[in-house]
Amino acid sequence: MDRQAEMLANRVRKTFRRLQPHFERRGVGAFRLYDWDIPEVRAVVDWYEGHLVIAEYAREQTASVEGFLQTLGSAVAAALEVPAGNVHLKRRNTRPKEGPRYQVNDRSQKPGRVEVREAGLRFLTELDEHIDTGLFPDHRQTRGLVRAASAGKAFLNLFGYTGSFTCAAALGSAASTVTVDSSRTYLAWARENLELNGLGSERHELVRADARDWLLEAALQKRRFGLCVLDPPSFSTREGAPSFDLQRDHPALIERTLALLEPGGVLYFSTNHQRFEPRLAALKATQVREITAETVPIDYRNKQVHRCFRIVA
Repeated sequence: MDRQAEMLANRVRKTFRRLQPHFERRGVGAFRLYDWDIPEVRAVVDWYEGHLVIAEYAREQTASVEGFLQTLGSAVAAALEVPAGNVHLKRRNTRPKEGPRYQVNDRSQKPGRVEVREAGLRFLTELDEHIDTGLFPDHRQTRGLVRAASAGKAFLNLFGYTGSFTCAAALGSAASTVTVDSSRTYLAWARENLELNGLGSERHELVRADARDWLLEAALQKRRFGLCVLDPPSFSTREGAPSFDLQRDHPALIERTLALLEPGGVLYFSTNHQRFEPRLAALKATQVREITAETVPIDYRNKQVHRCFRIVA
């Protein structure tokens, strides 16, 4: 256990010295420091403005070792001179169908709400209480693409989560935005993110709905958009709604979304499904191009942390 902790601490220290100046020059305060680089240490370590989020991939070999994750956390914190109160420990479920994706290790900690910078934007993150933090740093580049393409466009964000893509589009001078999510909590969070960036406006519509139902209604209303992000969950079994399986359902979902785009409108479709097999050849689109290599940032060793496609209506 001590040897693994030392290996992790040494690797994280070297990575931080290499990456932190690069990201600081760009005003980026959240990035990955360790991405299961060493086979013996199955974990990820993320930096959030002086806080460390350390998530171990759950496995039987270490689950029975008392204090294993805490030892990893203490070693990394010491290597980067981070206070113990700024260390957030989680266990990551590698089989998300069988339970929560993340298990928070220590709920005695105070809620870790931290404001994070990203290239002119700011996002509110929660490092303890939620399954995810409210921000996916692996989509930093994708948000940059959306921001660059949004000027004057009507922007649609489906499965909008906490609205980080919406903020990027709004800062990029989108004419209007619509953010659709089924969670009241995440929509309130998205509103907070917009307001944090001085982007609160009636032009930015937040809609609580199942994205699939909303797409049908929007088609009847003949709504049209010039730019869209579609980043659905891999699976969903929410009460009162039909089940969703990305692998099974993505062609129909993408077709419904494309039907709302203006000719030449751009859809960024992304997924973090690690066994995703795209079925996109039959789409009614003028162009379908995988851009994963352009959207995975340099701090991620796993170059398939997500897959991303640019689809033109």
